[in-house]
Amino acid sequence: MILYISLFSIITSAIIAIYNWRINPNALLLTGIFGIFSTYGLTHYFTVYHHDIFWTAIFYGNLSPLWYLPGPMLYVYTRNTITDKSLFSSKKDYLHLLPFLIQTVNIAPYLFSTFDFKLQTARLINENINNVRTLGSGFFIPPSISFVTRPSLVIIYAIASVFILQKYHRRERKNLDGNKQNKLVYNWLFTLILVTLIVAVNFLVMTLDLYDAPVNSVIMESEPTYNISGIAYALLPLVLIVFFPQILYGMPIATSTKKAPKITIQEADSEDPLAETAQLIVDYINNEKPYLYPDFDIEDISEKLDIPKHHIIYCFTMILQKKFTAYRSTVRIEHAKELLKAGKADTLSIDGIGAQSGFSSRSGFYATFKAETGMTPSQYLESL
Repeated sequence: MILYISLFSIITSAIIAIYNWRINPNALLLTGIFGIFSTYGLTHYFTVYHHDIFWTAIFYGNLSPLWYLPGPMLYVYTRNTITDKSLFSSKKDYLHLLPFLIQTVNIAPYLFSTFDFKLQTARLINENINNVRTLGSGFFIPPSISFVTRPSLVIIYAIASVFILQKYHRRERKNLDGNKQNKLVYNWLFTLILVTLIVAVNFLVMTLDLYDAPVNSVIMESEPTYNISGIAYALLPLVLIVFFPQILYGMPIATSTKKAPKITIQEADSEDPLAETAQLIVDYINNEKPYLYPDFDIEDISEKLDIPKHHIIYCFTMILQKKFTAYRSTVRIEHAKELLKAGKADTLSIDGIGAQSGFSSRSGFYATFKAETGMTPSQYLESL
């Protein structure tokens, strides 16, 4: 079961990262947490249950530095989601990587040892699981200490994340009560931190038991708890996709200092924290007509209005209920129709109308025009 749970979590996390990292870079932190916990599950499976020397040599010890990252990732992800920052936004953030770097240096002799040596280590572990207490040791930190520091670090960062979340809750209590999106984000962060804390505490308790009993007996006694923790954490990516899809767009806090006019978008939810931002984007497109340039894209809006890219995508998808590319096609075709109605085809030609409307190719103009109106430009012109 552990094998399938871990593989499922890795695949789901990869899908989330691939489809969302450009929209919201913080998705990389989230999928990093899920993926790293999953590699721990794979290592546990091949070391304890499967007894495959080759795969034990692949996983045992080699990934241990990564297991110092979920705690810092959780803390930075929680902070970034609330403050609307991306990844490691300041130089101080890199200090959180010190445990990872220390363990990398500590385990370097084993990391750079030959594969034959790792195979021999795997054989010794398969012969007696209690050898994990000493095998794969580093320069100055024995495995027995690493076993404790890894879950302890996650617990410390999870508690720090709770303090950040509660501070945000006290500060934005009224906003949370009256805003569905912000409340959704708060609930997701609370769920993520709580599950992570429970899993880390279970790991720590199991690890502490290793000091008083043989490894194999501790593993047998803690297997049900271990499986339940693994299932709970493996389901988090699925829960995110099914119940919290908006989270992947990032925290909807408008950062532009420009004032937006009264909301006129019919589809907009006035309670949404980015409703005014959506209106600002629509006004910019309607007034400045940047879509008349063939290379117009989301980056142009972001740069012009000083709005994060993932907020723009959120506005189109969740508020305007239309993808950016579809919205761009619609306004371009509307502009082309106005030119055709004004008789511009006599001087520009239909191909020229397409070029004046922001299309870079004749085929693209004709295909989009027919998709939007059900007619070709020539047929539309004849119908006028």
